[in-house]
Amino acid sequence: MPPLLESLIEPFVALFGPSHRVHLPYLLCSVGFVTLAWIVARRRVARASLGRWLFPRKLFFHASSRFDVAWCVVRGLVHAVLVWPFRVGALGIAMAIAGFALEHVGRSGLVAPADRTWLFVAFTVALFVADDLTRYGVHRTMHAVPALWEIHKVHHSADLLTPLTLYRVHPIESALNQARGVLTAGLVTGVFVWLYPGKLRAIEIFGVDAIGFLWTMAGASLRHSHAFVAWPAPLERIFVSPAQHQLHHAKFAKVSSNYGSALAIWDLLFGTLRIATRERPPRVGLVRAERNHERTLISALVDPVRASLSRIVGHDLGRRSSPPRTAAPRP
Repeated sequence: MPPLLESLIEPFVALFGPSHRVHLPYLLCSVGFVTLAWIVARRRVARASLGRWLFPRKLFFHASSRFDVAWCVVRGLVHAVLVWPFRVGALGIAMAIAGFALEHVGRSGLVAPADRTWLFVAFTVALFVADDLTRYGVHRTMHAVPALWEIHKVHHSADLLTPLTLYRVHPIESALNQARGVLTAGLVTGVFVWLYPGKLRAIEIFGVDAIGFLWTMAGASLRHSHAFVAWPAPLERIFVSPAQHQLHHAKFAKVSSNYGSALAIWDLLFGTLRIATRERPPRVGLVRAERNHERTLISALVDPVRASLSRIVGHDLGRRSSPPRTAAPRP
């Protein structure tokens, strides 16, 4: 299959693969976590039946949720067109890095063990940690740099959160994140290939790196959902809970916390952690003054780019104003 055609049809099949958070087994595990949370909290907050609390009609039929469905397809198609001419594999980057190190530093001098199992484990952990760290760095940068924040606003424009909100990302941001992932994987792989030449592989489950698979099975899909689930306080300082990320999406507060993806230790180390154990479920989205596009596909594609360029050149390039929106319902 031609690479471009493969990229174009990828959005239609990706949602059903284990490398994506909306894979059915992941969602079923998330439903299990929400059910447990409902059982624990029903006397205090959950007045509705379990079925109505899991699948509130107003939530899944809200205009924001309908936009997520359409945007998932359009974003995927535009992303495929953007990145196709620049397809670079992590393996190519890894070989370049390993070759550069070998030429300018020489052999590492380390002796590879006969049993490489521990090396595969170390490689798997290093890939996961490095990927999570660079996710934190890019995410925080998207908030800190005004021109990039205008692009990232597409993600924060959701008036409520569902698992598909994960894909409410502008194609430019999506391409940046893909480049980040490839470069990170290539760098880590190149270093390991230089240190220990020979056979190298990450431990996988169903074709997905083992740690990422287990993390997603542990309810990662709930980060974008109406289920405000926090971990016990000690775990909140190590792992990102769904509630932490929902606080990151809070509407009536300046977002300056919880940039992490899986590990909360980066937020803890860099002073941006806001644990969720004593917080209340926030209203999410952007206040009117922060919105830079309307809830239409063309506006979400074009207007954030116009706003970003306006930030770069220092004057308004004709951003259209957004009409008032109705407040998102509380499930």
